[in-house]
Amino acid sequence: MAPYEMGKLHRILLIAALAVAAPSIWAATPCYGVDRGITNERKAALGPGIARQLNVMHVDVLESWQFGGWSIIYVDTHESDDAFLFYSHDALTSPYLTLWGGVATPDEEREVKDWTLKNAPGIPPRLADCFAWHVTHDRGSRSN
Repeated sequence: MAPYEMGKLHRILLIAALAVAAPSIWAATPCYGVDRGITNERKAALGPGIARQLNVMHVDVLESWQFGGWSIIYVDTHESDDAFLFYSHDALTSPYLTLWGGVATPDEEREVKDWTLKNAPGIPPRLADCFAWHVTHDRGSRSN
């Protein structure tokens, strides 16, 4: 095989190896399988109801995590610290169960998960894991 063809073959093999490895790298996060997407339309629909629940004038929905019928909605009230609201049903039709605000360091991941399981009873463990990982390791890296 000519040197040019060997180089081309190596590039193809490298690309194939990266394509196979990429999903397993993402799967390694606790958020694998958690729906972290939210449309602008859904944000607009959730904002007024959440504002009423929090007794504030306006809410910007920043992010959302959904899994197993549960959701966590991250909001900015413009009146207090941003907050994560936990819902066991649709946030459009049910009140939040608990909220969490503040910051956490990477070594507090276990404590955040324990807090989540205690204060949002029945939350799917995968969603609790994802939340704890997000606020201790991934915060600020996603914006929707």
